[in-house]
Amino acid sequence: MKFYEFRTEDHDYYALISANSPEEAIVIYKGEIDNAFDELNPHEVSLTRAADITLEAHDLADFRDALIEKEKQTLQQEVAPRVLVIDSNLL
Repeated sequence: MKFYEFRTEDHDYYALISANSPEEAIVIYKGEIDNAFDELNPHEVSLTRAADITLEAHDLADFRDALIEKEKQTLQQEVAPRVLVIDSNLL
């Protein structure tokens, strides 16, 4: 499992997505974001950077434990990859 970032320089909405490949991340992004660009450009980020991004999202602070548990389940392939959309103004 890898982490892919869709930055606001290239996209309307910032997203951090866990997926097995950039292609899978694009499919997930398109499934979650209405009116997604046809030309999507995900950037792979490290686990450390993904954790930092999540912790920087102040509106998710109350959900930190739940997010960590879901991430563990995803990494253990107990649940499907998911998308985490964060308001880019918080970053």
